[in-house]
Amino acid sequence: MAKILVRGLNWLGDAVVSLPAILALHRARSQDDLYVISGPSTKDVYALAPGVKEAWPDRKGLRDRYRLVKSLKALEPKETVIFQNALSAAALAFLAGLPNRQGYARDGRSWLLNRAVPIKPKHRLAHEAFYYLGLLKGLGIPAPFSAPRLTLGPPGRPLAPPAGFAPPPGFLVALAPGAAYGEAKRYPAQDFAQIANILAKSLPIGVVVLGGPGEAAAAKATQSLLGPGVKCLNLAGRTTLPEVMAVLAQCQLLVANDSGLMHLAGALGLPTVALFGPTNPLATGPLGHKSLVLRVPALCSPCRHRQCPKPERVCFLGLTPLTAANKILKFIAPPSPRGPAAIFYQVGPQPGSSPSQAPDVPLKIVLGQHSYHGDLGDKGGLGDKGLGDKGFGDKGLGDKGLGQGDGPGGEAGQSPTIGPGDPGVGKTEFKAKTEAGPGLALKSLANAHAIPVSTGQSLDEAIEKAKSLSLNFADSFWLGEDLAFLDWGKKLGGLTVLLANEKRPETFRAALDQLPTVAAPDMATGLEWVADALAHRD
Repeated sequence: MAKILVRGLNWLGDAVVSLPAILALHRARSQDDLYVISGPSTKDVYALAPGVKEAWPDRKGLRDRYRLVKSLKALEPKETVIFQNALSAAALAFLAGLPNRQGYARDGRSWLLNRAVPIKPKHRLAHEAFYYLGLLKGLGIPAPFSAPRLTLGPPGRPLAPPAGFAPPPGFLVALAPGAAYGEAKRYPAQDFAQIANILAKSLPIGVVVLGGPGEAAAAKATQSLLGPGVKCLNLAGRTTLPEVMAVLAQCQLLVANDSGLMHLAGALGLPTVALFGPTNPLATGPLGHKSLVLRVPALCSPCRHRQCPKPERVCFLGLTPLTAANKILKFIAPPSPRGPAAIFYQVGPQPGSSPSQAPDVPLKIVLGQHSYHGDLGDKGGLGDKGLGDKGFGDKGLGDKGLGQGDGPGGEAGQSPTIGPGDPGVGKTEFKAKTEAGPGLALKSLANAHAIPVSTGQSLDEAIEKAKSLSLNFADSFWLGEDLAFLDWGKKLGGLTVLLANEKRPETFRAALDQLPTVAAPDMATGLEWVADALAHRD
């Protein structure tokens, strides 16, 4: 097998956020072995990522670097993909004489790369996960989105918590009051403790406090302020990363700042509540589908301060422990019986644009090795009966299966363009191109109702249609750029996907106060996120 080398990220949160790109690369190069080098603190994350054969630490000492360069030369990878932005990452690959060095064109390092990919503005506007996926796409590598997921060790050798770990009885809540980036990102320790004290009045909870060595003081302060009836185990600064992962696997909930542990818990499938202050949830929010972001608008947020220049910590001031605890109780309450979901998507002209500039929004579904493009229909399922009138098009894909005798296809499934098929009901003409990559579960979308909404019309008609279908609004999705449109989704309890609009970046700034689930670079990628969420819901 050939070998591919990836230069990963050094911070825990960044490493987890890059996992969708790692998985996409593995699936696109499934015949090759994938090796990752990263900072010592994130090596274990990459070692557990699906598709990674081996992960190595990149240490800073000269002797360690010399040894690493020798190891990389001996590895003889056929290509190197550099996710890290630093000049030093490209320099290391250059000094090792690695072929096909590829990465973003930034930090004055393009001359060290064989292929330097320009950064597209839409990837700067979207969540950081799409920044790494965007690098792969810039290299011509299929990179559909899937949420970060980690497995707890290889079969037969699961990760173990620290020796002597005895979790407190009850509904086990992990608290992570630290944040490595700086004090500004940390919700006050006394308020963390008060959240737990309020939860304890409604639930028989036990508490585990987690964090790194630099967060031990915040953890100790949080523990000291817990009520006498709250059993607590403080593990901050006393665990390895694999041990922390094993502890999180035994918890029922994590409450954390915008931090690496927040992302790690989401990748492990743990319900996660993220407390955001100065940072931007559109860019760094949790990607796990069991997550809740709590944030109160502040004029000075988002910012990049490590230490807040304002003593009153304005961005956290309005997020009281009582407000947070009440939202958490609602978040963890048993779900009502689930019905089918809806996908509300925005069509027609955007404010300030002419109809000719804004045709109906094209959407993409990735299935198996094919990527199907087109417009969603407007009746039951996607189209009238699934996708198109009866599946894709009128009779499957194209008019007669996979492009046989219909459109410019050719043999079934082999042509880069598979016939458009009959339109079905609504605008459901599907054109397809072959695209290697993971398949998203079509059956998860087949139970979703596609409801197009024009910016210029009232939403009342769409809402009435949705209500007549007995939809589960909590699991429904809103895809669009117009803030009024997205606000309806929040009022109905749905999950919102904000789409990058390079001409109107102020949309993103204003949308912070509406807490969309995720910011995607375009409609096609937004639908990939939706399909992934539906496929993995409980």
